[in-house]
Amino acid sequence: MAEMFQRRHEDRAPSPSVLGDVFASSAPNELAVTVCHGPYAEELPVGNMSVGAIRERFSDRLDIDPQSQAIVDGHEVDENTVVRTGQLLTFVRKAGEKGL
Repeated sequence: MAEMFQRRHEDRAPSPSVLGDVFASSAPNELAVTVCHGPYAEELPVGNMSVGAIRERFSDRLDIDPQSQAIVDGHEVDENTVVRTGQLLTFVRKAGEKGL
């Protein structure tokens, strides 16, 4: 039986993928901020935006409660605080508190 072997060309570069990088982040890295509310967490291109603008823009997508408190990197902030690239913005609803 005569088998035919094809030589491998090790010097060839891999062909580009038609799908691109499937696991690449959809948000541009230069503006990426992680925004969380409840079970939802996304890396979004919202760097240099105020907390109020982010709340308004993504309230439906992340089901953000209008009464929730904004927290940036563990510190409570107001609606005028500007979120910077790489920070973590979390919206939390305080429930079950006693007293004033």
